[in-house]
Amino acid sequence: MDIAEYKYMDNLFLTHYKEMDQLSVCEDAGRRLEVRKVEYGLILPYKIVNGEKRAGVVDNRGSFVELSGFEALSPVDAWGGSYEIEEPVSRREEKVIYFGRFWKHWGHFLMDMVSRLWYVLENKEPLGIVYDSTVEISGIYLEFLELLGIRREQLIRIEIPTVFNQVIIPECAHKPGIFCSVKYKEIFDKAAEQVLAKADEPGKYKGECIYFTRRQLGNRIPMEIGEKEIEDLFRKNGYLVVAPEKYSLTEQIMMIRESRKAACLSGTLPHNMMFAEDGTELCIIRKTNKPNYRQVDVNAIRNLKVVNIDAHISLKAVGPAGPFIVDYNQNVKKYLEDQNMNFEPIGLKQHVRRLLKLIWYVPVYFARNKNSKREVPLYIDKEFSTTANAKKELFRFYIKRL
Repeated sequence: MDIAEYKYMDNLFLTHYKEMDQLSVCEDAGRRLEVRKVEYGLILPYKIVNGEKRAGVVDNRGSFVELSGFEALSPVDAWGGSYEIEEPVSRREEKVIYFGRFWKHWGHFLMDMVSRLWYVLENKEPLGIVYDSTVEISGIYLEFLELLGIRREQLIRIEIPTVFNQVIIPECAHKPGIFCSVKYKEIFDKAAEQVLAKADEPGKYKGECIYFTRRQLGNRIPMEIGEKEIEDLFRKNGYLVVAPEKYSLTEQIMMIRESRKAACLSGTLPHNMMFAEDGTELCIIRKTNKPNYRQVDVNAIRNLKVVNIDAHISLKAVGPAGPFIVDYNQNVKKYLEDQNMNFEPIGLKQHVRRLLKLIWYVPVYFARNKNSKREVPLYIDKEFSTTANAKKELFRFYIKRL
């Protein structure tokens, strides 16, 4: 992996980010993945018990099968474990493959949910694939599975504890921030190969520079403000601006696989680079100081040439719902200069825009974060933690930008 470019990042908490950026999830990528076959396995749907996320498979002796849980660097993202069953148990006379939990979030789907599917690629027996969810797998999620040769009819959704004659539990090929097998990468390569083999216009996006925008998502109250300035700068410098949600998954994969450079805001959008060719250039415009260890994994797995640009004003610690202020600042300007790209001077007009963003930010922050006491997550000594003064440091550093 090429070390991510840090020269366009703010110094605040940069040491902690660099430490996280050195996570080595691919060190044992070639090891053999485990598979457990459980006779009369009981699949437990997701349930929170005493604040813990429980779900997975229990064997016929009543023991939880650890392989059916999900591991991640942050305990917040991990789940697994048994619980007492209070409702009737369903019973089905089938041999099935355990998929795990499913909910409609594209980034988590790519990074957390599909990593057991390596087993499906290697074993052609058309078995049922059981997932635990309150919603059906459909739309773009089903389109992804179909690219892997999985038919809708194979998918079995459960909402109550269910016993199957045999439950096959493949090990997760990706455990975010901990481990990644080559078989995880092969899942995305398989999908991309299928797309390119059937493309009506092969090479349509070959050599393109693409900016993937979030501005057309249509949120009633936007999560972030200021992306238009950044988007316009990339457009003026020859980037094709694309709203991914306006295209089919196959078209999105073609764009990503064939493009020479990609740029987008931080978050789950750059996780799509799992479909990219190895070594693709990626510019991540960071809309928050919050670290994203899953993206560190993507960067390493695909050996991406990554540049991080801090283009945000992060006055407070916020969750995924924001709000986020995206700003055309000195970091962005310096990047454009170094790339011999066209840029605008930063003057009075930009300072006025920042003040207007602050006027937007204050009420939206309180609307989204009332009754929450969010901390600033820092990667310290191989785990996520906080420091007593982190929130004060954050506010003091970024209030100066206004």
